Amino acid sequence: MTDQSLTELLQAAGQLKLRPDGSSYTSLFFFDERAIAAQVGKPLREVECAALDLEIVPERYSRNRKYFSCEDQVRLLNSHVAVIGLGGLGGTVTEILARLGVGTLTLVDGDSFDESNLNRQILSSPAKLGQKKAVAAGERVAEINPAVTVREVAEFFTAANGSTILTGVHLAADCLDTIGDRFLLEDICGKAGIPMVSAAIGGTSGQAIAVFPGDPGLRRIYGAPEKAPARGIEASLGTLPFGAIYMAAVECAEITTILLGKPPELRNRLMLAEISEHTAEVINLP
Repeated sequence: MTDQSLTELLQAAGQLKLRPDGSSYTSLFFFDERAIAAQVGKPLREVECAALDLEIVPERYSRNRKYFSCEDQVRLLNSHVAVIGLGGLGGTVTEILARLGVGTLTLVDGDSFDESNLNRQILSSPAKLGQKKAVAAGERVAEINPAVTVREVAEFFTAANGSTILTGVHLAADCLDTIGDRFLLEDICGKAGIPMVSAAIGGTSGQAIAVFPGDPGLRRIYGAPEKAPARGIEASLGTLPFGAIYMAAVECAEITTILLGKPPELRNRLMLAEISEHTAEVINLP
C-alpha cells in the first residue's frame, strides 16, 4: 500500500478532541492505529510517525503534546536508548521511556529477580522471582507500548560485549550499581561517540550527571577509576523505593532533553538530592 493510502487512512481515522484546557487536537486512537498498521503492513511506530507528520496525535501521547511538538515526538520515536542495569533505577527508567515513546530500547542486565528486589524494583513481583530482569523488562514494554522496539540483552555489560551492545544506540542510561562498571560504560560510550546519563542512589540520597564523549565525567566525582571504591553508598545505606523512582525521573528528564537536541542541564554538573528532606542542588564540577 502506498504512502498516500496511509495518509488517507490516517486522515479518515483522526478524531477532533479537546484537552482539559479546552484546546483542540486531532487524535488517533490505538484501536484505529493498530487496524491501520495491519492494513498497510507497517510497524506501529511507523504509523505513529506518519500520523504525527500530519499533526495527528496518537492518543497515548496526547498529554505529552503541550511539552513536546509533533516533531519532538517523532524524534523520540526515532531514538534508541540503551538502559544498562534493570534494577531499581533501570526498571523505572525503562517504564518512563516506554511511556514517553522512545522508539527503541536496548535493555541490558544479566541478573534475575530475588526477594530483596521487591521493595524498590518496579519490574519485580513474587510471580517474577527467578526471572531474568531483561526478559521481564521486555515483557513490560510490550505490554504498555507495543510501538516500542525492544532488544533484550540478558547479559551483564562487559568490556567484551559493550561495544556490540551499544551499536546503533543514541544514548546510554547508566543504572548500574558498581562504580567500576559505571567507568567501563563511560569509556565504551566515549569510544562509541554517544552521551551517557548516569544516576545513583543510596538510602534517601541520589545523584545524577550527563557525560558526553571527551568530558572528564565520572572522574570529577570518584577520582581515578583505579582508586575509586568498588561500590557506592548504597552498599551500606540500602535503597528505598522513593529514592529509586525520584532519581529515575531525574535521569529520564535529562535523557529526554538530550534526545530532543536541547542543551543538557547536567553536563559537567552534578545534581545532588536528599529526598527525605526535599532538597536538591546542582553544582558545577571543577
